Amino acid sequence: MVIGLVLAAQSVPKFRSEAERDLYEEARATRAALELGLAQIWSSLTRLRTEQENIPALVGELVAAVGKLPTAAAPAVTTTQGDGRREGKDGEVGAAYGA
Repeated sequence: MVIGLVLAAQSVPKFRSEAERDLYEEARATRAALELGLAQIWSSLTRLRTEQENIPALVGELVAAVGKLPTAAAPAVTTTQGDGRREGKDGEVGAAYGA
């Protein structure tokens, strides 16, 4: 029993600030939501493969499951030129870098 408590105490991360702890907890919650959403998507895809007669309903389930994923999972999009340079407010290349 004592060994279990020691191991449990060692697995608890130490935080330098309350903000750092809050970010950690938010990241864990986001990960849990993503894992749940992806499990639902995987389940729907598996059923879609085996129950092809009900495709419209299963596609609807997939769309709903994707819609429930946390928005934090969406990648940040930055407007760029074709060569990868960012545009500024006035559409001027390099303005986003203060050039």
